[in-house]
Amino acid sequence: MKKLLCALLTLVLALSAMATLAVAESEGGEVRILANVTGGKDEEENLLWAQALSEATGLTVTVEKPASDYGNILMQKLSAGESYDLIYIDASQYANLVDQGALTDITDYIAASEILSNNVPESEWEDLKVDGRIYAGFNKRELHILVNLNKTMLEAAGINYQEIEPTLDGYYNVFKALREANPSEDFYPFNTILSENWDLQPWMASVGLKGGVVVDEADGKTYVPYATDAAAPVWDWFKKLYDEKLLDPASFVDKTKDMRDKMGAASQKTAVDVDWAAWVGLHNANAAAGGVSTEDYEIVSLPGCQTPDGSYMLHKGNASLFAIPVNATNVEGALKVLEYFATQEGGELLSLGIKDHDYTVAEDGTYTLTEIGASHAMDHGAPVPIYKDFVNPIGLNLGVEEALTYLEYASIERIIPNESDYKQIVGKWAISIVKGEVETLEGLANMRAELVSMGICEK
Repeated sequence: MKKLLCALLTLVLALSAMATLAVAESEGGEVRILANVTGGKDEEENLLWAQALSEATGLTVTVEKPASDYGNILMQKLSAGESYDLIYIDASQYANLVDQGALTDITDYIAASEILSNNVPESEWEDLKVDGRIYAGFNKRELHILVNLNKTMLEAAGINYQEIEPTLDGYYNVFKALREANPSEDFYPFNTILSENWDLQPWMASVGLKGGVVVDEADGKTYVPYATDAAAPVWDWFKKLYDEKLLDPASFVDKTKDMRDKMGAASQKTAVDVDWAAWVGLHNANAAAGGVSTEDYEIVSLPGCQTPDGSYMLHKGNASLFAIPVNATNVEGALKVLEYFATQEGGELLSLGIKDHDYTVAEDGTYTLTEIGASHAMDHGAPVPIYKDFVNPIGLNLGVEEALTYLEYASIERIIPNESDYKQIVGKWAISIVKGEVETLEGLANMRAELVSMGICEK
């Protein structure tokens, strides 16, 4: 309760600050946005970001960005009937809100919009369709989750990352070598987020298993591949890493922020994790902004383990979206914002940030990041914008170009409305297996039974 009150207080203060923003009323009217990752990095910059969006679209835009607990605040506001023109949601929230009839169907508008129909890849729209209809537009282009590695630490352990054997045994040997090269008590070669099990795909690929819920073509029933007996070798591998102190025990409780902090240049308490492709570049950009050279720190990437057929299998992120609630008061204005996000200029605001604050443009057209912009690592909600022909005028962060070469192996998981229950159940039994509290096959049987009982899958 105290945490919620603090979040609400922060929201009230942010709203108060927004009231001071002097943006002239325009014929486009006001657009109220409730956002999570998109916008400024703090309250003051959030106002500058909203002002830049206002000037670009001819609208009066206000952006509310809760400091924490976004998901709960979003649902509280929607339940209370509060009106917003755009709300930031993830794929699971999208499925739930569509099911509840809470979002505006924008399918016909997309078809009629030259910008949205031409500037966004058709495949991206196809991923959003629910019974053939679309209820949201894009914040960014989602990439894929892959193996991030500290190249400097690997080289100190005598390892060329491009020569790592793409098998569970190959990575086990890498972790052993990293441990031997760095015996510090607070260093662990590998960190993962077991409680949420969103970063396991590069390892489950070794047995050819796809994450999430899939449909068995043989009988048409849904099931969770990670809960099948076929996944046992991978869970046993995790247990082996834990038993030999190669896996950070905090993996049972860590969140993504904790993992990224340990992977960052200022900490380097872990050398390998699995994260978004964009974070390869963000780690490197943050290090450069802090004055750390590539000789002392550089993150690179790999696609993980090969599948039994010799390919790779990665998880492509479900879309990060902006939807228009059914009680929005300015649908046309909201759609205008979605169109702007799907342009070169909109992509620059979502990535580089605010002109003359995060970056400057010389008379010859050269873009240069300011000191503030460099610290923001070209991410104001979309490291890779949704506009299909977007060109970053400064260039991609170090390491991202290589990471993008593995995108061909990635695919999205089936969107399910009860994703949080799925993660909680799989994570709970995974931790019990890895800790040795239950035998692997017994733990998987329990996992399957609970998934079925909660309506996550059919078998």
